[in-house]
Amino acid sequence: MNGLGLARDLAQRLRGHWRRSLAEPLQGRSAILVLHRVLADEQAARLPHRAPYCLGPESFQHLLMSLVEVARIVSLETALKPHRDPRACIALTFDDGWRDTADYAAPVLDHYALPASLFVTTGLLGKPRGFWWEVIAESLWTRQRPEQVRDAMGDADLPLPPMPPPHPDDAYSQALLDYLGRLQSACPLTINSVAEELHRLLDLPPHGIDPFTLRRLENTGLIRFGAHGVLPEALEPLSDERVCWHIRRSRKDLKRLCREPLDAFAYFDAYPSARLRRLANRCGVQLALAGNGGWLSHRNDPLAIPRIPISQPVAQSPGRLYDWLLGYR
Repeated sequence: MNGLGLARDLAQRLRGHWRRSLAEPLQGRSAILVLHRVLADEQAARLPHRAPYCLGPESFQHLLMSLVEVARIVSLETALKPHRDPRACIALTFDDGWRDTADYAAPVLDHYALPASLFVTTGLLGKPRGFWWEVIAESLWTRQRPEQVRDAMGDADLPLPPMPPPHPDDAYSQALLDYLGRLQSACPLTINSVAEELHRLLDLPPHGIDPFTLRRLENTGLIRFGAHGVLPEALEPLSDERVCWHIRRSRKDLKRLCREPLDAFAYFDAYPSARLRRLANRCGVQLALAGNGGWLSHRNDPLAIPRIPISQPVAQSPGRLYDWLLGYR
């Protein structure tokens, strides 16, 4: 981080503590946070291409400890109900259904008896598949046959990746983050097809949790599961038929696996359009969660309930976390 970045970081931390010291009104307020992964290694989670959607063990602990100072961590159902508690009510949600969630996040939640909701990409449950951004970025970061990754992307007419240097560093990690951002606009069907083939060719481990682990976590009584689509595809570019397949199939999968699956559906999309909301309603969904937004309000559309995304830098610092949360409206 350069001098300007350090100054901005310090200003954000100080502003967060100042905002908290003013005792800004939290009475009656509620929010839903969205996380993705908790890794075993904090240094790994801090890298630029991982930090937006990964936390490490220390930053996850810091997040929980910072939250309980100003809020009650409650279930999703409780967060959606009006309340007059002087502290905010905050629900934790995890998207995608990573194996890391079961390995590193669930034991911590169990230790503190904190509830959470996991929204699972059901097509990866116990299957030899991976999330496309992880397959591509980590194959390049670890220099695992990067030429094969480049050739596969080129053959599919997708943007070519930056090739890794002999010793990948933060600068290359940032280049990977920029590259993944460019891929966000690619056809979801194409990029998933390429990633699935690379996952097989590179003999990578499955990224999703397995059905046995899902049932074990559900049996703890602290974690409940909801649907997040069948494959890691942004829904907006897809046809109406494909969107409805994602919603109906993933909800059907969870009903088969869980005793009491959540009725809520979580979009891959940060801000679901009116079209996506209409299709969700057509599929029988009455409550759906967006990937971004802010604090909960009685004015929220039940088919686009806002959530606040949490990244590693935000979770690591109480001041930065307070500034991030209180900066939302």
